[in-house]
Amino acid sequence: MFSNQHEVIDMQRQIEHPSQADSSAPRADERGLLLEEVNFKWLLAGMGLWIDMGRFHSEPSYAARFLALAEASDSPALHKCAASLQGKKESPCQ
Repeated sequence: MFSNQHEVIDMQRQIEHPSQADSSAPRADERGLLLEEVNFKWLLAGMGLWIDMGRFHSEPSYAARFLALAEASDSPALHKCAASLQGKKESPCQ
């Protein structure tokens, strides 16, 4: 019951203060990047490889190693995902 009341209060706040609701929501490109990273992580897990996404973001050599493994795999889905992430990591906006 409490969670439903909490959701109603949050919805009411968004209606009363739409600018606050918009500023806290992730942008579409951030959501897309997050989904791509989750996809990458699970595709690697399917191959028996576990990746620490914190290190992936903070250590370029760690990220490069996993991107290279993905590109060398037999999975077209993993190739596509790795290429997309590589492009976003090299983007000047990131």
